[in-house]
Amino acid sequence: MLTKFKNVENEKIKKSFLKVMNAYQSLHDYEVVLIQKPIKSSTMQAQPIIDFKGLLKGVKRYKINLAEYVRDSNELKVADLPKDVLTGWFAHELGHLVDYEPFSNLQMIRYGLKYLISPKFRREAEHAADYIAIDHGFKNEILATKRFILEHDLLEEDYKAKIRKYYLSIEQVEMCTVDKTFMQPALDL
Repeated sequence: MLTKFKNVENEKIKKSFLKVMNAYQSLHDYEVVLIQKPIKSSTMQAQPIIDFKGLLKGVKRYKINLAEYVRDSNELKVADLPKDVLTGWFAHELGHLVDYEPFSNLQMIRYGLKYLISPKFRREAEHAADYIAIDHGFKNEILATKRFILEHDLLEEDYKAKIRKYYLSIEQVEMCTVDKTFMQPALDL
């Protein structure tokens, strides 16, 4: 695995990320960097690293931006999340990277634009990341993460509304089967 950490000091976070990364065999050939830094609109963000070299040579690299605190909270540190919640969150984010794999760096620019301007496309992308995480064996952790976000008193209602709007519901996740391989079709770009 070509996994790197930047500004991540907490061993629990590192171990959880590596555990999840280990389950995503298809990502082992790519550089994946976990970067802890302030993020305003989210707790975690999965993104391709697109630079001049990557555009010319087609080299794919990815990053997961990780906030110190859960979105909208100055009290809930990511490092203090229950282990299954943290694992589920990472499983979802790495699901995005698996979803990005078929696309070239130029196609990823288009993907990002569609994600920003199309609510339908955004919902499809978030559902795909959840399905991929479930397919990789993280159904219980995805459920734990959703329950944590939707039921926590310290998280703002607008964050919960965003989760309900774009992500699989608890009921949809519960209906998924893990023993049957599910491959989410690639999003139409």
